[in-house]
Amino acid sequence: MFYKTFAYSFNQMGGQMMEYRQRKWIVVAARLLIVAITALLTTPRVNAAVSTQTTRQPAAFRAPATSQTLAVQVPNSQPKQGFIINHQSVALFEQIPDNYLTAAREMGVLFSDRSVGQNIHQALNCLTAKSWETSSASCRRDYYDAGWNWKVFTGADRSKGLVPARILFDPDPDKYSRTNWTFEFKAGSWSELTQDFIQVLAPAYIDSKDVLSYQFGYLNVSEGSDIVDPTTGFFADNADKYDVYDLEAYIAQHPDKVFVFWTISLARGIGTQASTDFNNQLRAYALEHDKILFDMADIVAHTDQGVACYDNRDGVEYCSKKGKCENHPDDGQELPAICQDYTTETDGGHLGSVSGAKIRIAKAFWVMMARVAGWDGSVTSSVTPSSTVEPISAPISALGATEIPLQK
Repeated sequence: MFYKTFAYSFNQMGGQMMEYRQRKWIVVAARLLIVAITALLTTPRVNAAVSTQTTRQPAAFRAPATSQTLAVQVPNSQPKQGFIINHQSVALFEQIPDNYLTAAREMGVLFSDRSVGQNIHQALNCLTAKSWETSSASCRRDYYDAGWNWKVFTGADRSKGLVPARILFDPDPDKYSRTNWTFEFKAGSWSELTQDFIQVLAPAYIDSKDVLSYQFGYLNVSEGSDIVDPTTGFFADNADKYDVYDLEAYIAQHPDKVFVFWTISLARGIGTQASTDFNNQLRAYALEHDKILFDMADIVAHTDQGVACYDNRDGVEYCSKKGKCENHPDDGQELPAICQDYTTETDGGHLGSVSGAKIRIAKAFWVMMARVAGWDGSVTSSVTPSSTVEPISAPISALGATEIPLQK
């Protein structure tokens, strides 16, 4: 667990957690009593009464989870209008109609993460430059040979056709203005990040933003993390942690806002099994509960040519420009990981030294926001941008409880 970095004090937080746990178990006990009385007076069927303070269903009312599945019966708190943004969505960036770009940039947006989120924040700024040649050097870096050497590409390189396509873009300070889009750096365990989003971050922006989200980073799936545990993880109904049930309860209180779910960022070697399990779990959850999912993991785990990338436990040596090397033995598994094309790190997954992933994610982010504004993804969309933040794309699944696979 990481030390808390939130604005409130440790003692205050402890008091909030104790009060939360007491309230939570009182609600559970009351519901169990109602169920028992109902069973005696009417039928053996269990009715999950909804508290006036929460829309959650306690664990006692759910089918028991196994090592292979996790029962998730969180009520859907948003309209049935979800969609998924993945590596195939990047190509839609140049096709976004101007009216949907306008609608997207006029929305108030909040997204939060730690250092990888800072990379994305910088990437969105790349698109606001006056020209590609005058954009920040961090927007124009990439590998240039088979020895994994990289450099800052220039306007002269572009005129000669030497710039890799994945870092090419046509910026516009007005067209891609993200003045209304705010990034907040946050660090902590997955439970702490969820608690902070519910109690601090989202409430601070709920009146000024239309679209709100936060993301877990690959450090949240390092060795020892319980994020995918069927009884203590993010998709479990915990008495002593903040999880998806708490998140859904908060979302249900704000039906006029759009909440985006993110897959976890990927590294070359940190937490690959846990990240694979969590991301598969979240994709299934998004489909079954009709959520908007920004599948960042899928974007960084595919090259710009669409080739899938896997972890660095492959027996292939990699040495960075600074001379740091890794040559982990092949473990016989192929777990999705950030492509070496997108990071200069041996085991990590930051997007700073080379720009390919940053630019592709920034483009995908704009595609997502255009979709939130009502664009259906087609070039000749005739639908007028929505006057509200409610996405109007077709639903991707039916509402209801589902069994979410924990493993591939």
